[in-house]
Amino acid sequence: MGWRRYWDIIVYRTYAELKAEAQLSYMGYVWWVLEPLLNTLLFYILLVAVLEQSTVGAISFIVVGAITWQWFSASLMSAANSVVDAGGMLRHIYLPKLVLPLISILTSGWKFLFLFALLLLSVWFTGHPPTLVYAALPLLLALEFILVIAVTLPLALIMPYVPDARVTVDALLRSAMLVSGIFFPVEKLPSAFRGYFHLNPMADLIEGYRDVLLYNQWPRWDLLGYVALLSLLSLAFTAWLHRRVDPAENKKKQPEACPHRSRWLSSGLEGRHHRKSKKRELILKG
Repeated sequence: MGWRRYWDIIVYRTYAELKAEAQLSYMGYVWWVLEPLLNTLLFYILLVAVLEQSTVGAISFIVVGAITWQWFSASLMSAANSVVDAGGMLRHIYLPKLVLPLISILTSGWKFLFLFALLLLSVWFTGHPPTLVYAALPLLLALEFILVIAVTLPLALIMPYVPDARVTVDALLRSAMLVSGIFFPVEKLPSAFRGYFHLNPMADLIEGYRDVLLYNQWPRWDLLGYVALLSLLSLAFTAWLHRRVDPAENKKKQPEACPHRSRWLSSGLEGRHHRKSKKRELILKG
């Protein structure tokens, strides 16, 4: 079975999961909307009441960051645990370990498109109509999708071998959310720390979304290039890791037996077995 067939499975299972979730319960979709809104409310209180910052444009500023982060974090947590959660099934049937996290990533991606449409409406209603710089949005969406894949797939391959990784990843995600610029602009940081801030690829993408949606300016191409390079390096590592841990890939590396050598060995064994049988018959007759 080639990867084209596995891709058919990925697409079908994504559709089936979305349909099943819609039929059984709408809470999954509702929570996708509620979580960024609750985070927005929490960060708004922190920004206005605690840090005493200006409230002008604060809601739109935080909503853009919270929804962008929601796609990354929700996709990562569901897809990274997909191989572990399906461990019982994988003992009975073979599937490449990358299939299951890809199903989760595509499922989360479709949910995010609905949420992103709501984000666009909220931005337009708060006085930020579409402009020419919206042409950069497909690039931002594609880069975040590739980043989600690049970060999630190696984690999904590693998780079965590190039992406590789930708790560690959850804690790291919560910490990363606080330093990704969701509730503060990079201009508030001292200039000495801004270089370290931009090492976080999600911080760069969130800043790019805000540049396009709120400030009517093109994103920084150098930061987007950094995100693309980091994602490609991670995908290369994922390909290497998949060849190491996937049993089917390991079998491909094993050298095939030479057919002439196999025939020679089998004929030699058959000849040896025939001579032993003849010797046994002579002993019995004697």
